[in-house]
Amino acid sequence: MKNIKEVVVDGNLIFLKKSKERYRVIYPIKIDGEINWKNLISGGNWWNLLIIFFIVFVILGCIWEYSVAKRVAEECLNKLSLFGMK
Repeated sequence: MKNIKEVVVDGNLIFLKKSKERYRVIYPIKIDGEINWKNLISGGNWWNLLIIFFIVFVILGCIWEYSVAKRVAEECLNKLSLFGMK
């Protein structure tokens, strides 16, 4: 990636990524002995995490809707066969 810089501080390799006008730490997960939760959970960007959740929610909704429609269609076909129309 062209926006990522590698910096060595006290013998530790740190990766910095430039976004807009500032740099942010993307690796390591722990900074000064404290876990960087934002980078650990979201990869450094909350909007991307939100978009991923939205896409997963839409896909799961489509799967659920398909299974319900299939079940309803099977019930209709079973009712038709009970009345001798099949």
